Amino acid sequence: MSIAEKKEFLLHIVEDADEKLTGLLIALANEYNTSGEEYSAEEISSFYKTRNDYLKNSEFVYTVEEAHKKIKNNHPDAV
Repeated sequence: MSIAEKKEFLLHIVEDADEKLTGLLIALANEYNTSGEEYSAEEISSFYKTRNDYLKNSEFVYTVEEAHKKIKNNHPDAV
């Protein structure tokens, strides 16, 4: 069965679902889509700062190796 066929089949299941099945499908989708990662306010601020710095000077782009080195320097347990 192709992915398109699976989606079509699932669509029929969702259309016919009762309250209980609908709740279970939502819970399953939420669990599947949750990364489980939680970031501190400081980390989120750092993400925004990095983004803003990049947007100010988008001509500079890190290579993959440079990005890994930068991440490892800031977070030794990362990557």
